[in-house]
Amino acid sequence: YPPMLEAIEKARRFVYLTTYIFETNRAGKRFIAALARAAERGVDVRVLIDGVGEYYAWPGRRAVRVLNKQGVNAARFLPPRLIPPSLQINLRNHRKILVTDAGVAFTGGMNIGDRHLMKTGRGVADMHFRFAGPVVRQIEAVFLSDWAFATGRQTGVSRGEIAPAGNAACRSIENGPTRDTERLATLIQTAIASARRSVLIMTPYFLPGPALVGALQSAALRGLEVKIVLPAKNNLPFVAWASRHALGELMMRGVEIYYRPPPFAHTKLLVLDDDYALVGSPNLDPRSLRLNFELAVEIFDPKGVDGLAEHIRDTIA
Repeated sequence: YPPMLEAIEKARRFVYLTTYIFETNRAGKRFIAALARAAERGVDVRVLIDGVGEYYAWPGRRAVRVLNKQGVNAARFLPPRLIPPSLQINLRNHRKILVTDAGVAFTGGMNIGDRHLMKTGRGVADMHFRFAGPVVRQIEAVFLSDWAFATGRQTGVSRGEIAPAGNAACRSIENGPTRDTERLATLIQTAIASARRSVLIMTPYFLPGPALVGALQSAALRGLEVKIVLPAKNNLPFVAWASRHALGELMMRGVEIYYRPPPFAHTKLLVLDDDYALVGSPNLDPRSLRLNFELAVEIFDPKGVDGLAEHIRDTIA
């Protein structure tokens, strides 16, 4: 949160924020205050919150209303309503995006709320990423597309190229029911099929379809190191129960499964061969891969990705 808040404070032209959950507790209030200060400076501040995810906060404390009162332009993504009737609970915007004119973008697994302020054995362990360089424009375009969908107001992506900021090659992957619903699933399966040494996965929700199960089995049968880290204690017990259905057929082919002790691990990582990583908001379940609006970022960077692989192996150890 501190680097995200710092980026908001440094913004002079725009701040774009999307999140599935925006709680108005201690952590949320810090973001609300920073966003309000930016709006007072004349910054174009836009906040998009999922219409169902917003219900994690109590009535009267929900973020869109609180932000609007503070002078921040906030909107809901596909909110359920009675008149006119629209009660869909699927097709959720599960993306986590913060983009500012300072040339940085953040995405990953973290929502906004005190659940990420760690206490011993409690809270949520997660991982978020700060990007700089040309990929920021791609992430900005995803936000503006969602904003146009939710509000009907279209805005062009910022002009001017962003210079490279390092040696990592990055690409954003936008996934959702308005596009090819198999895009992300196909990318993941193809990436695993291309692996030559190792496939390391850390995910909170693991409900693989037959194609993904086959890709993981094939990788293990080729002699690759294939390891999957799941949370020992899940915040959605029924998902944890369902995920066990596929584990037996994976372990039969040599895939290793590990359970990470509490606190609940919400981190989403796919690391291949210590040089390729897929990070962002998607889980490895049908909801993320077919129904939700998700954002993933591919990273090819032997030096940086090796650290993510080491993190997974250290967790296993």
